[in-house]
Amino acid sequence: MTKAVLLLNLGTPPEPTAKGLRSFYKYFFSDPFVFDFNPIGRWLLRNLIILPFRAPRIAKDYASIWMDEGSPLKVYADRMQQSVQNQFDQENAKGGDEVIVVNGMAYSEPFIWDVMQELERRNVAELVLLPMYPQYSTATTASVFHQVKIAAEKWKQRPNLIFVNDLFQEPAFIRAWSIVIAKHLRTDNFDHVIFSYHGVPEKTIKKSDSEGVCEFGACCSEITIKNRYCYRAQCFQTTEYIVKALGWKNIDYSVAFQSRFGPLPWLQPYLDEHLKLLLEKGQKRVAVITPSFISDCLETLFEIGRDYREEFMGEGGEVFELVPNLNDDPAWFNSVYEIARDNILQQRVEKIED
Repeated sequence: MTKAVLLLNLGTPPEPTAKGLRSFYKYFFSDPFVFDFNPIGRWLLRNLIILPFRAPRIAKDYASIWMDEGSPLKVYADRMQQSVQNQFDQENAKGGDEVIVVNGMAYSEPFIWDVMQELERRNVAELVLLPMYPQYSTATTASVFHQVKIAAEKWKQRPNLIFVNDLFQEPAFIRAWSIVIAKHLRTDNFDHVIFSYHGVPEKTIKKSDSEGVCEFGACCSEITIKNRYCYRAQCFQTTEYIVKALGWKNIDYSVAFQSRFGPLPWLQPYLDEHLKLLLEKGQKRVAVITPSFISDCLETLFEIGRDYREEFMGEGGEVFELVPNLNDDPAWFNSVYEIARDNILQQRVEKIED
């Protein structure tokens, strides 16, 4: 039986130009999972505002973070794919399973539907779907899972799909973050540490709350059956898992959300407002960690590392440090391999028991 691991990610512009951004945005702003409102409104937003105006402006920011090999997200994704593939190949040489490891992007090459066609040609019968979105959201995880399921339905022989839904609480994922944080952060240099997560509109959380438990407050203090797929709850739990893994006892830390736009209320506290409150409390030395991302990008390097840093320092802050993301840290690549391998082994155990 041919097995494969599909590493699922958002995607990235092919080049840091207006043309490259338009190519990316054309797909991104067409996804109803991401922009859940009237299709006509979505078309107007994409074609009358985003493509003609936002693309040229954001292209300049992309150009400033572009690496020699390309977009940071794709560079790190390619390095991850190669690292995980190499580890499976080493196991295969010792008598383990032969496993194909591939990247699949939602809104850029290699597109998920193209990758799925290639996996069918290679007679894959068992496919582990590992999204590079640590916390579950309909706009991210559900969207890419949907794309895979639609593609799989078109196969002559539908593969066994193994969904990894809980990256946020995978011990290997938490361990990777604790290693990276410990490597880059000396907590005695700071008054406060913020765990910043990408925001989503509150209505997105409410819409997926089939149990009616969402109050945007204490209901997120633990994961239960009723809030099992609540993005906000998973963000808070990710923070607690990382803090526990680091062994922090007397470190002042909090959770905030970034990257909101539009008039609707998004998850709170908003990072920019949260930073101002910390200054009012006299906490002028802060560090920011971003566990909803697996690689540095515009939202980390620019929104936080440049814009929010300038605002914080300009209003009296003394120290502002953005902790690097997982990127291509060996601990992270090893964690991805471990999670993928364990899911394959679990399938083997279940078949034996059956």
